[in-house]
Amino acid sequence: MIIIRFMVGIVILLSVSYSQIMVVSQNKVVFSSVKDYNELSEKYWQPIFDKLVDEGKLDEWGSLNHYWGDEWNVVAYYKAKDIASFEESWTEGYALFKESTPQNVRTKIQKMIVEHKDSIYQLKHSHSK
Repeated sequence: MIIIRFMVGIVILLSVSYSQIMVVSQNKVVFSSVKDYNELSEKYWQPIFDKLVDEGKLDEWGSLNHYWGDEWNVVAYYKAKDIASFEESWTEGYALFKESTPQNVRTKIQKMIVEHKDSIYQLKHSHSK
């Protein structure tokens, strides 16, 4: 029981000390489908999450394509002030995506993704110009 309380205390301390988070969503997209995947993302996904940033619900979001490196060739990242605000904006954004994107398009997108993984990081330091 003492160990559990200690771990909860560490999590709370980290949450207070380093509250901004970044979620990294990595996809292995069929190589021949990357262009089509990007076009569908530009049409259906990007406007929704751009608006969430514009409304202040997310701090930042972006998408990356593989230039050099491993097999995770399409990546999205989301920055939020904390995990709760990310979860809230993600829930809203995904619901809007489902509502505004035809089922056959969502299915097509899903079939392009061979594998997927997410990671959630607490930002400890960030500097940009």
